Amino acid sequence: MNTAAAHDRPRLHVDLHALAHNWQAVRSTFRGQRIGAVVKNDAYGLGLATVAPLLWHLGCRDFWVAHTSEALALRALLPAHAARILVLHGLGGLAPQDFAAHALVPVLAGPHELPALHGHTHRHGTPLPVALHLDTGLTRLGFGAADLPALRPGSALWADAQPQTWVSHLGRFSDPTAPECLRQRADFTAWTAQLPRAERSIATSSSVFADPAWHFDHARVGSALFGVQTTPGHPQPLRSVASLHAPVLRVADVPAGTEVGYAGSYRTLRASRIATVAIGYGDGLPFGLVNRGVLYLCGQAAPIVGGVAMGMLGLDVSAFAPGQVQPGMWAQVYGPQQPLEQLAATAGVAPNTLLVTTASLATRHYSDSTHGGDCCDSGNQRLSPPTAQAPQEPQP
Repeated sequence: MNTAAAHDRPRLHVDLHALAHNWQAVRSTFRGQRIGAVVKNDAYGLGLATVAPLLWHLGCRDFWVAHTSEALALRALLPAHAARILVLHGLGGLAPQDFAAHALVPVLAGPHELPALHGHTHRHGTPLPVALHLDTGLTRLGFGAADLPALRPGSALWADAQPQTWVSHLGRFSDPTAPECLRQRADFTAWTAQLPRAERSIATSSSVFADPAWHFDHARVGSALFGVQTTPGHPQPLRSVASLHAPVLRVADVPAGTEVGYAGSYRTLRASRIATVAIGYGDGLPFGLVNRGVLYLCGQAAPIVGGVAMGMLGLDVSAFAPGQVQPGMWAQVYGPQQPLEQLAATAGVAPNTLLVTTASLATRHYSDSTHGGDCCDSGNQRLSPPTAQAPQEPQP
């Protein structure tokens, strides 16, 4: 069975040329020393196995993941022990020697993880390289102000751990100018001044493009690499990396008063033409799009009508010419005509929420061209799907 020819589920087009552009945009803006790529959740759903080797090829040497299973998968993709891989969830109940064996750097999540390090040097001959999260206001992970004495120079901790990076994360990352963020930065500066010298990292995708006072030594960048705008009202010089398409399964002409979707969630007010598209909440589409938002066919918006089912939704294509919309055409869910951020706002979710959930579940196709949007074929009026050609993964 040639499943590549099928048009029965969503397809994600990943533009590797745009990803490379975004890496260079971050590099040209950041004034610190090192940039690390955040590739947790399978590189935001875009595919770690393709994204990570490309970033390595582009010069990235630091990678941030959420947990150890991601770290081990990433380690297998990159030259042996050449990249630094930092694990944001800390030790997570594992032994420090497990991290040392694979050259992984845990980002210690709080004082509860310190006892596990006791005696590590005695048992293994060298301190464990670590990063440490400082909780300056997000109240998620890290050491608070009351925990600083255990981290100061001279602490017994440093007999068993080698501090590489001090980390903090903003509670209002989309607005680095917010007073709360400025207070977090002031605390981060004051706290790290009391602690052993190590690189400092508070900058993420949004603050890389903000005042250089945010940059410090190391930036952790995920959203910006994948083309997601993180500062509403202040566009960043990024290109969209991902575009999602879903195929039309059926087109039907129905009379006025026809119910569309479960429990009659929509009823046609007049004779209408309804296209059923193969995407739903089982593909990561938010349920908040019930009777809200649009998808695009042939460059024209088609309103979503009826419910968002597990694998289907309805579009009102009455405004299209008769016969223009046919089964097998591809509707753009997000991409050049409808930015990810726009659809996410309509659904009431964060752009990364929409990207990670939909990208993780779609069939992915890669290209290194700047093309990948929709177009209508003049012969059969079918929307061309994203290219199915996947380039070879770049070698380090």
